[in-house]
Amino acid sequence: MVTWILFFSEKDIQAPFSVDTDADYYDDLRKRLTSFVTILKKASADEESIVIAEKYSDKVCEALRDYYHGSISSCHQKIQNLVKNCCDNKLAVASLKDSRAFPGERGSEIQFFRARLSDTAQTFNAKEMLHHPFKLRGKTGNYRFSIPGVTSLYLANSSYGCWIELGRPSEHDFNVSPFVLDEKQKIFNLAVMTRHIYQLHNDDDVHCWIKLLVLMIATSYRVTEKNRVFKSEYIVSQSIMLACKKLGFDGVAYFSKRVESELFAVNAINLALFADYRKGQEYAEICEHMMVDESLNYQLFRQLTPAAINRHYDLRSVRTGLITNIGNFKHQYSYKDTEFYRFDEHLFARWKEKENKEIDWGNALKE
Repeated sequence: MVTWILFFSEKDIQAPFSVDTDADYYDDLRKRLTSFVTILKKASADEESIVIAEKYSDKVCEALRDYYHGSISSCHQKIQNLVKNCCDNKLAVASLKDSRAFPGERGSEIQFFRARLSDTAQTFNAKEMLHHPFKLRGKTGNYRFSIPGVTSLYLANSSYGCWIELGRPSEHDFNVSPFVLDEKQKIFNLAVMTRHIYQLHNDDDVHCWIKLLVLMIATSYRVTEKNRVFKSEYIVSQSIMLACKKLGFDGVAYFSKRVESELFAVNAINLALFADYRKGQEYAEICEHMMVDESLNYQLFRQLTPAAINRHYDLRSVRTGLITNIGNFKHQYSYKDTEFYRFDEHLFARWKEKENKEIDWGNALKE
């Protein structure tokens, strides 16, 4: 074990972070990254670790200044260089089945979920739960890991994660489908947290974690200012998305920025899969490597009797060895004590029963 991490302090760098206005983002980020370097120095981190933190912090801020000055290609290139410099460590890049982004036993099935809103309790078929078909790409918006016209398919490792990402909608509006992937996808890991440092055992992993943490901090802001068109907090994340696509990765994993603290994010880890345009096709190739069931409305689920929902499914999201609480520092609950957990189990259990066999890997575009 690298001994100095025993003296590492998480103060000031536990994400997510919140600022009032878009104009506050850069200055707050600069201060936050300076605090990170100071924390490493106070812990007597090795010189290389400190140099890495300073270099990555400076380059991220340079990239933002480039963007603000209109040198957008220079911004993207700087971020791409930072991403590329991480790629030789499996903490940063690995196949989904081996990725350390999702807690639990690596190699075991990862359950994913995707939600859609409707003003009526309805069922969406499997294709309707995928990304917008390319003929409707005009509807794609500006999100953390996608830009207008270039979309991503967003999944979460729990229905709760979907719920908070959609702004905590009413039960009757909330419709969720279960997803499984063949897990061969190459994933960039931004789901790193400050507490992960205590699980690292060698300099290479620690140095990679420092690089990823700087990028995580830069992409973990919420800005409360209303009615904005431009979002500074998306500059780095969207540049990371473009870099990952250019480097041949299939997606980015990150924890939800709608939790109060990363300590409550184990059951709110997202996966943004890149939906690359294919001429003559309506859906991205990534959809050929996943299966999805039709959706179930959450309010309808809540009307079922205990006998109807008394089904068990082995969910990886709670088999982590970690505290899997959700909520906040005043009121928190074990995820297994929530209706969301039972909903997750029910979605996969009924899917398995409907198939009358183990869920079969296949093509989400087949009906």
